[in-house]
Amino acid sequence: MRNSKLITIYITNFNYANYIDKAIKSVLNQSYKNFEIIIVDDASEDNSKEILKNYESNKKISIIYNKKKKGLIRSSNIAIKASRGVFFLRLDADDYLHPNAIGTMFKIIKNSPNTALIFSDFYTFNNRSKKLKRNRYKNKKNYSVEDDPVHGACSLINKKIFTKIGGYNSKFDKQDGYYLWLAFLLNNHRVSHCKKLLFFYRKHNKSLSKNLVKIFNTRLDILNFFSKKNLNFKNLLINNKKKTILKLKKLK
Repeated sequence: MRNSKLITIYITNFNYANYIDKAIKSVLNQSYKNFEIIIVDDASEDNSKEILKNYESNKKISIIYNKKKKGLIRSSNIAIKASRGVFFLRLDADDYLHPNAIGTMFKIIKNSPNTALIFSDFYTFNNRSKKLKRNRYKNKKNYSVEDDPVHGACSLINKKIFTKIGGYNSKFDKQDGYYLWLAFLLNNHRVSHCKKLLFFYRKHNKSLSKNLVKIFNTRLDILNFFSKKNLNFKNLLINNKKKTILKLKKLK
């Protein structure tokens, strides 16, 4: 019989040996205990594997070692295919969860069958400073494609609805949160917000402007993809595309 309360937390890792132990422990220390952890190491070249070996005997944890680097989206698809949970959450190897993160979000989403995704507010910090910045989303009853999309990680996702919309699209190697935001909303699935600060996002300072350019270019590609598939929403997507182009011009 399928466990309707089992939640999968999966972690994708590439060369984050300095951080992954903290990420794993933040899951093991959750107040909600009915979970499994799937870790996909994407052919790391540092000492990540040595750290992961310490967890190979843990019954809650399954570890998959990619022989060749596959990237975030393909590694995510590997983890989700192996998952047994009714809901899943991606935790990046350099981030970590608040101890009540899983239980708090599950309490909200479990009785809402049309809710595809629930996201929370979060803290941001970097390696140079331990000071936490609070990041809060606009809290709304109903969201649309015009609203700012969620962070790609640390959202609790209904696996059945995720599968129904086709899952992640391997054409796009980043901005998975943006892709799912549009895919769920354009297919009339609900996304919900939890106002609590439930995870800690490590912000790296390397080549921030270049990364932002890549992000917005990927968003344009995603918008073009959905514009062709969802003609009824074309005007909304065109407006969103214009905003993205303006942001991109400011960066260049």
